Amino acid sequence: MKKIWLIRHGESIANAGEPTQDHAAIPLSEKGLQQAQELALAIPSAPDLIVTSPFLRAQQTAMPTIGRFPQAHTGIWDFIHEFVYLAPATCVGTTFAQRRPRVIAYWRKLDPDYVDGEGAESYRQLMERIQTTISLLQRRPEQFILLFTHAQFIRNFLLAYEHPQWTAEQCMASFRRSEPVRNGQIIEIFM
Repeated sequence: MKKIWLIRHGESIANAGEPTQDHAAIPLSEKGLQQAQELALAIPSAPDLIVTSPFLRAQQTAMPTIGRFPQAHTGIWDFIHEFVYLAPATCVGTTFAQRRPRVIAYWRKLDPDYVDGEGAESYRQLMERIQTTISLLQRRPEQFILLFTHAQFIRNFLLAYEHPQWTAEQCMASFRRSEPVRNGQIIEIFM
């Protein structure tokens, strides 16, 4: 049975309340950089594979771990990035607090096929990415895999993993009641 660690990136400047420009290029805060160092030291043995989201904050979080275990295979999987459900162009220069009313409205809609605008994805598309990830992880030969990714990706991954029979509608309705994932948190699953 293979062990997989889903790891949320360290605190980003957006998590710290600062305005952001490009959702994919949000860097870690100073606290996040420290969390990345601490994560690397918390891994008890060499992983076989270290995978990151293409987003900067996940890659920055993984770098100390990659440096500590240079023998591990590494990769960037485009499909494990954060759920981009608000059109990115409409979020430039805003803080999370400023986006919060739109976030609340999005989740109240409970429409898995809704796309907010250019560059956004539907919830159903997110769940398709998650199914791709689960399928790939099941086929991988490595026995200890680290995935450096994002909170909403992890929370929805867990819904799909724990309830494989659920539809996108059922997962979306349950998402807001799922457990939050802290910056730097590790969640262990077995496949």
